[in-house]
Amino acid sequence: MSIHLHINHNDMRNRNLALILNHLHQNSPISRSELSSQLGINKASISTTIRELIDRGIVIEVGVKSGNQDVGHPSIDLMINPDAGRIIGVSINQGIVTAVITDISPNILWRKEVNLPASNLFQENMQVVKNLIQEVCNLARGHKLPILGLGLSIPGMVDIESNRLLAAFELGWQNIDLNVLIEGNEDINFHIGNEAHMSGLGERYFGSSEKSASTLYLNWGLEMSGAIIINENVVPGSMGLAGEVGHFSLDPNGAMCECGNLGCWNTMVNFKAAVSRIQSKIDAGESSCVLEFCNHSLNDLSLNLFIEAVRQGDSVAVGALKETGKWLGIGIANLINLFNPDLIVLGGPLSQAFHLVYPIIQSEVDQRALPWQRNSCQIKPSRYRQDACLIGAVATVIWNIFNNPEEPIRKTFRKKIKR
Repeated sequence: MSIHLHINHNDMRNRNLALILNHLHQNSPISRSELSSQLGINKASISTTIRELIDRGIVIEVGVKSGNQDVGHPSIDLMINPDAGRIIGVSINQGIVTAVITDISPNILWRKEVNLPASNLFQENMQVVKNLIQEVCNLARGHKLPILGLGLSIPGMVDIESNRLLAAFELGWQNIDLNVLIEGNEDINFHIGNEAHMSGLGERYFGSSEKSASTLYLNWGLEMSGAIIINENVVPGSMGLAGEVGHFSLDPNGAMCECGNLGCWNTMVNFKAAVSRIQSKIDAGESSCVLEFCNHSLNDLSLNLFIEAVRQGDSVAVGALKETGKWLGIGIANLINLFNPDLIVLGGPLSQAFHLVYPIIQSEVDQRALPWQRNSCQIKPSRYRQDACLIGAVATVIWNIFNNPEEPIRKTFRKKIKR
């Protein structure tokens, strides 16, 4: 009996393209023969695919391979062309929206930050965000290169199928259709996501966890959120909402969280928790420059001003941060026991103080995490710190092209006309 296997050549081509693009991204510079041997794709298919990618401007040749001994047939190194196109990254946070234009590397070529209205009214905030997106889209078109997409990161729970924001507790926003932000720019591929998920992918693609097989990314700032990354894939959960680690309960009699529950990890490690500890120290008679920074009203203390006080060595600010670091370590120890990652990356605005809190975190982990999981896990700061969400938004655009490349390559990159 003979068995006939149906091979879908389009699917095979798409798969090979994805393998080649991702391998080039991770291992450039690399030759055609190395691609063939490392990926297990025959040399003829590699040569044909690379020729098309060069013709479309996605891949470039960067010279004869160093140490090549075969004079008659020198190996030419290849890499992804950084200027194959432009990518737009946008991040929304409390009080500010930031936009960047990058190349594929991703080098930031243009950047702008705009303060959001202090009223925090949704309609006013959305108009400011929409205006900035329109501005950055217009500028990107002026580069005369393909716009590969726009990634938007937001600190909240997002339904990525409908681009609907379910809830952003720190912003006070709920049940919002974010497609309105791209109106007038529907020709640009639009990707929206939770800032921790996007930041985690950015770290996996460009940062501290490039070689990690299982990473837990923690976004530490106005709130605590996370992303689980296995190889190069963010684990989404059934609704795309996995990783809300800030909302596991550590103290049933603790402080009220923005989500409505008591004693969430958020209430012990976020920026508000640090401010509360500063207030307690000042009430106890300790002196601090923090009050001068915020005109003697801690309600006006911003996260950036808090970080500046820490940098200046203010004893109250540093003490509050270290107390916060203790609870950070307790939570991380639980996460190590639960997920058994080989790497935890701490990112977000407060990770700028990583060097101060790391010894405290590690001490708690040493006491509380099981030795087998603990000994196989490293804890590192994010490469991009407070910019991780922007780089993550850019990485999301690249990931979506490189992992299902056939259609976007055909539509976005025209073949060069040979003369």
